[in-house]
Amino acid sequence: MKRQLLYPALLVFVVSFLISSCFSEKKQFAVDDLQVEWQILENTIQPEQFHKASFTLTNKSQQNLKADWEIYFNSVFLSVNPEISDDKVVMEHLSGDFFRIKPSEDFPILSPGEHFSFEYSSGNFLTKNSHIPEALYIVFGNNPDQGFPLNNYHKKGLNIPSLAKIAKGTSLPIPTGNHLFEENKNLSTLNSREFSPIIPTPKKYEWGDGDWEKSAQISFYVAEDFEAQETHLKKLLGGIFEGSISSVSKEEADIRIVKSSLDLGKEGYELKINDQVIIEASEAPGVFYGIQSLMALFPVDIFSEKVSELSLPRITVKDEPRFEYRGLFLDVARNFQSKSAVLKLLDLMAFYKLNVFHFNLANDEGWRIEIPGLPELTDIGSKRGHSREEKDFLWPYYGSGPDKNDSPSGTGYYSTADFKEILQYAQERHIEVIPEIGVPAHSRAAIIAMRARYHQKMEEGDEEGAKEYLLEDFDDQSEYLSAQNFRGNTICICQESAFGFYEKVVDEIAAMYDQAGITLQTFHTGGDEVPHGAWTASPICEKFIQQSEQINTVDDLRNYFYQKISKMFAERNIQVAGWEEIGQIEVSEKGEKVARPNPEFANAGFRVHAWNAVAGWGGEDMAYQLANEGYEVIVSNSSNVYFDLAYDLHPDEPGHLWSGHVNLQTSWQMVPLNHFISNDTDMYGRPIDIDGLLRNKVRLSNEGKKNIKGISGQLWTETVKGQDMMEYYLLPKMLGLVERAWAGDPDWSTISDHESRRVAREEDWNKFANAVGQRELPRLDFLFGGFNTRLPKPGTFVKDGLMHANVETPGLIIRYTRDGTRVTSSSPQYSAPVPIEGKVMLRVFTPSGKGGGMSACDKWDGS
Repeated sequence: MKRQLLYPALLVFVVSFLISSCFSEKKQFAVDDLQVEWQILENTIQPEQFHKASFTLTNKSQQNLKADWEIYFNSVFLSVNPEISDDKVVMEHLSGDFFRIKPSEDFPILSPGEHFSFEYSSGNFLTKNSHIPEALYIVFGNNPDQGFPLNNYHKKGLNIPSLAKIAKGTSLPIPTGNHLFEENKNLSTLNSREFSPIIPTPKKYEWGDGDWEKSAQISFYVAEDFEAQETHLKKLLGGIFEGSISSVSKEEADIRIVKSSLDLGKEGYELKINDQVIIEASEAPGVFYGIQSLMALFPVDIFSEKVSELSLPRITVKDEPRFEYRGLFLDVARNFQSKSAVLKLLDLMAFYKLNVFHFNLANDEGWRIEIPGLPELTDIGSKRGHSREEKDFLWPYYGSGPDKNDSPSGTGYYSTADFKEILQYAQERHIEVIPEIGVPAHSRAAIIAMRARYHQKMEEGDEEGAKEYLLEDFDDQSEYLSAQNFRGNTICICQESAFGFYEKVVDEIAAMYDQAGITLQTFHTGGDEVPHGAWTASPICEKFIQQSEQINTVDDLRNYFYQKISKMFAERNIQVAGWEEIGQIEVSEKGEKVARPNPEFANAGFRVHAWNAVAGWGGEDMAYQLANEGYEVIVSNSSNVYFDLAYDLHPDEPGHLWSGHVNLQTSWQMVPLNHFISNDTDMYGRPIDIDGLLRNKVRLSNEGKKNIKGISGQLWTETVKGQDMMEYYLLPKMLGLVERAWAGDPDWSTISDHESRRVAREEDWNKFANAVGQRELPRLDFLFGGFNTRLPKPGTFVKDGLMHANVETPGLIIRYTRDGTRVTSSSPQYSAPVPIEGKVMLRVFTPSGKGGGMSACDKWDGS
């Protein structure tokens, strides 16, 4: 009887065990049970740049991890061929900043609790924690089309002491507390009447006595010629004033906007605040900028909440801009920005009197505008996520994640309705929108989209339709790597379909302008960074060159390309713009290839954006070479107004460093008409020998000065994810651009003696820094709903047991704690040197209580 009971029980146990074992084998490994650690092992800058790091994979689960996985990650700052310490694992570059780690055949099964480590080395010095491999996700062999984010990823990165140690003996400006204190030592807090009441600084202004005050109600009058500005004025006043706002006759009005009897130019204005407020202008843009100056004169606190009484200082302002082109470039291709973020940015630009929005809508990493008739561009080119082949959408560049449907920075585009709304919103604020669709390079998203279109049309039996907009030669064996480490990113310009595609895109975008009631005046064609090696092994190009009477080599193709599209734009009465490369040609000088202005297009009306003016790279005078030869030039110096460059070398400060770092002072210090004195040091912190730099450099001629049409700040977005980061990168450093675009070259720039110029510049910088610290940054906490501004870390210096502190923009508040705890808006305010007791933490605040990053000062090293 007992045996009969035992056998069924044993059978149940065996069956249960087998089912459990079978289920266990099929059960998906829990992703969060895989712990991945990254650690820096070596990091050197001299004699050669180099870093070594390690990955450690630890199985925290209760089941085995088989070697049927692949891990993907992003890093812009890693060699495309990193050296790996262990042949059990492979680390390979796929495209752009996208890498893959995969096990080799000898990789072991990781049992519960086991780990595996491997090291890699890369030929670059690592300075930023944001440059460390990011956005890791894993793909399993039984589900190769789905990626799972590795949330259990930990990084042991960089800090200020470690960077300072590595940089010892070099001139690298590591932002220790002592370094920042030294940078700020000549700054002092000024009275509000000692610096400009408005940014950008007006051409002329004169303070009056007392204030203009109004309560309960405000009346205004707007001349008939400027009725379009009435709505804008009423909206702005309504946002700050609780009382009634009404339109009355000219004689009764508190605020009068009238047409000037003088010719003040298109954008000039006069603002007089006495018993009444009077804005005079010749044209509508001048009225608009007069209104912006009026709003800037109101006390900062009225932007936080409506007030019942308005007060303005009595003042007279006579103003006009130095440059006709005052631009801001935004790249939304590499990382997307929402329509609402763009509209808010346009409000900011208008407030600070910028008048050109250069809108980069396509690049290797994304296509961001709907083109009727070419749905593949957005169906495929606007989406990023995981796939085995980059076929139905793009790979997840810049850490945009494996899920294309949950990728705010990677996936997105503007519909035709969105784009027209942006155009109209900009026009109402006197901002011209210049679209950029860069060709022939930087075109990978379009190439992949048109490849998909080709295959779909071929499947449908429509060979003619398949080839109509094809952008590549399928037999091209050219080997090249772009500046951003892309292969296959340059369209094949040896076939007519490439021009048919570009013409289709331009015409559809122009149609959107027409439908918005706006004329498309200028189209930016990119034209930069065509990789060396493109087209060199293309059978189509080889045949095309053989059959052409004008083209002899691959080097002649770029001229051919711009001849063709120049004609296309001329037929549409649209100006051609591009980066400086569209106005350049390579020539041999003393046995070396150098870039020089291309005489082919010098008088073709091309507008070029001169960007590559990095100290020491040789192109410091390229803007002036181009202007002297007849090109319209927009000064866009990377070393001063590329806002994607990090504020400084702090490891927690995000951004690029390839052209140095850019902060508020760097952008303010730019001298558009004499770039040679725009920077004191090169990208490595080494002092620039201005006299040496000037040798063999081209100076700007009087005729060339007429061709410098303006300046532009650039925000490329490889490292910018989301609206908050966009605002952080732009503010406050954008305010230096604003000043130079409107006010032009400062008086100190005309002083020939270097030391005398430096002294005069320091005095002028103190005024501007006070304006930003006392007024602009506090206002930006609330303006247009508030911006995510970057506040500087305080400088610190310890002497005789006392800590001294200062800040880059006087007017901001320094607070501290003495016990290592977090500094809050209620912590003690620094006003005089304090004794060092334990670990002192510091933080900068605006008057509203918004705080910047934390920093430490201790009694040992003051950093």
